[in-house]
Amino acid sequence: MGFAVIRSALPRHLWARGSALVSAMFGVGTFVGPALGGLVAQFGSWRPAFVVLAVAAAVPAVLVPRALPRGGRHERAHPVPVRSLVLVVGAAAAVSVAGILSNEVAMAAFLALGIAAVLAFAVTERRAAVRVLPRSTYQAGSALRWVYLTIAFLASGVAVETFLPLFARQLGGLPPAVAGLFAAVLSLGWSVSQVVSSSAHRERTVRRLRVAGPALLAAGFAVLALLQHRDASLPVVLAWLTVLLAGGAGIGIAMPHLSVAAMASTDDPEEGKQAAAAIATVLRMSTAFGAAVAGLLVNLGAPSTVLSARYLLAGFAVLAAFGVGTAWRADRLARQPSAAAGVATGTGGR
Repeated sequence: MGFAVIRSALPRHLWARGSALVSAMFGVGTFVGPALGGLVAQFGSWRPAFVVLAVAAAVPAVLVPRALPRGGRHERAHPVPVRSLVLVVGAAAAVSVAGILSNEVAMAAFLALGIAAVLAFAVTERRAAVRVLPRSTYQAGSALRWVYLTIAFLASGVAVETFLPLFARQLGGLPPAVAGLFAAVLSLGWSVSQVVSSSAHRERTVRRLRVAGPALLAAGFAVLALLQHRDASLPVVLAWLTVLLAGGAGIGIAMPHLSVAAMASTDDPEEGKQAAAAIATVLRMSTAFGAAVAGLLVNLGAPSTVLSARYLLAGFAVLAAFGVGTAWRADRLARQPSAAAGVATGTGGR
């Protein structure tokens, strides 16, 4: 609920900073995790990795109750949108199953099932009384849907990190401890750049950053796909690191301002809380789908590691490029006063 707390507890001019800090914590986790994983793999024992995770979970379990203020329950719990969530999980599961199948017909069938579940989710959300995303997402003239889509395209790119150590090992010949760092470089660029980007306040600069982010990520993945080949030399491996860092920066420069755009999409307090809380939901949904799609693309290139790497990176370059279009569309709609006013008052599309 971090994003919802930011909208409720901080003044608007600090929303970008708060969002950057929350998102940076995702980046820190995805930076430290693969690095530790590579170190554990270097010694050929996986059990210590689970011990580290257990300890890491236990520490905040002890500290958080002490840090949060004590208080009673003041609000009735909202009902859970079960149908929408079942469709989301089903769609991700269908794409995941498609990624491990060798039969092309069965693969196509599960992909079609996943797409159908996504479409059913959209239809269910529009008609349901209890939704995952706020009502204004589905209103005509709303920029919010395009903001969420841009966040989704950016966040799904993080799934590429899952296979980067594999490519570094098999194509670059790096030891596991070093190969694990490749999965962390993208997140490092993401974490550092968004803290810097969050200080931008001029409207024109913010609009440009929202569009430039997915463009930079798409360019980074496309260049990285071209650099994949067997027995990569040291200069090529170092170029991988540079390109990954730049691609991660693409996520970081846009994400805080996309979060603010979602939070500021409505003047209604309750709708605003839901819009802010939905940011984390979109992030989690995107990484789930991204992981499923990544597995599918890698398996399409198997048994060739080079083809797997190129399919994966080129595929996510295309997804990030879609984010350029959605970011441009969101900014264009946000600059239309009549549409924005209609959404803010809950009358858009009626």
